[in-house]
Amino acid sequence: MRKQSNSLLLIGLVFLALFCIICFGVVTNSAWVKTFDLYWIDAIQSHISSGTTSFILVATELGNMRLVIALTIVIAIVLFIKKRFADGLWFGGTILFCGAIATKLLKSAINRDRPEFHQLVSKTSESFPSGHATGTTVFYGMIALALFLAARTVLKRVVIGLVAFCFIWFILATRIYLGVHFPTDVLAGFCFGSASVFISISVYLYARKPLHNLLIKFNLKDESLKTEPSRHVS
Repeated sequence: MRKQSNSLLLIGLVFLALFCIICFGVVTNSAWVKTFDLYWIDAIQSHISSGTTSFILVATELGNMRLVIALTIVIAIVLFIKKRFADGLWFGGTILFCGAIATKLLKSAINRDRPEFHQLVSKTSESFPSGHATGTTVFYGMIALALFLAARTVLKRVVIGLVAFCFIWFILATRIYLGVHFPTDVLAGFCFGSASVFISISVYLYARKPLHNLLIKFNLKDESLKTEPSRHVS
């Protein structure tokens, strides 16, 4: 468990470092940021069509923070009903702090304007990092990583990882397609969200048992420890 937790923490710190690099580039208005943004905006928005736009407008809502919060509440309630109180508190707390509160604070601190070119929908709030990208990555990423750790074969882990990665990046690409975010906004959101997922699960693997024992002291029969992640891959 300790080795697994340390590995997850290391991956999380790498993503956090990447986020800091992107953040520094945006704040200092670096040339590579402009080049990166213009290249991917042109590549994605060159395929705009009415049919595609109609589909994208629906698909992008899968990463809407209001939907993410609503689904988080539902999942937390289900976990509480199953008496997995520690899991529910960890899952809900991570989404709330990393996906909502921390992202809002970062947006206010960086205060980057939205793109001024072709917007298919109107957005006026701060642009960096993308809240859509962060929320999508944290919510679906946590579910995917939990399934990944529980999977008992390499094939299942590969499938879970690929499906999660493609799904998350599709949702992120919709924000660039709609013209409401710079590519570095969504890339930063993905990096910050990924850092949140890996660091959160790493810390939780250490804190799970103490939190379980604390809940027991409050007469809450927590059953989270019955679902320990698999340590072996066959």
